[in-house]
Amino acid sequence: MDKSENLGEEKPGYIAMTVKEVALCLDESPNVIRNWMKELRTYIPLEKNESGYNVFNEKALEQMKMVKQLHREQNYSIKQIEHYFATGGESIKPVPSKEVGEILAEELKSLKNEVSKLREYSEKQEEFNKLLIEQLQKQQDYIDNKLEKRDQKLLETIREVQETKLLTAATKPKGFFAKLFGK
Repeated sequence: MDKSENLGEEKPGYIAMTVKEVALCLDESPNVIRNWMKELRTYIPLEKNESGYNVFNEKALEQMKMVKQLHREQNYSIKQIEHYFATGGESIKPVPSKEVGEILAEELKSLKNEVSKLREYSEKQEEFNKLLIEQLQKQQDYIDNKLEKRDQKLLETIREVQETKLLTAATKPKGFFAKLFGK
């Protein structure tokens, strides 16, 4: 008789399941059960049979069922499950680390500085654009003024040339045919 059978005789209703049997019972692979046993050894009360194999009593089986529920259904990590058992069933509440807060504060400060620099650059660019527009307007006014003066001078010169032509034509002696026909 092995030790588990002896234990069964001592306690009526006592169960002693192997890793493979627990794996079948929980619909998990034996490797997963062994991993859970290794990681959560302090919270799963295992016993050894005469052959030296781990056997699960009723309490250990209940703990394994709880591990499966927490891990598979509630997506707890092994560390979270360990905390759950260590605190008697209290869930892990995320505690923001100071490092993250400090990092975010530095990042925020950096972003504020960058925004400030961009605003300053934008204001300078706007001022430059205004000055450039003013300068271009002055230049355009100058060009328009010069063109206006040139056009006036050109028209004046054209009038003078026409007047001169008329005067020279009037003072010029008439040709032979003009005298003949009386023009």
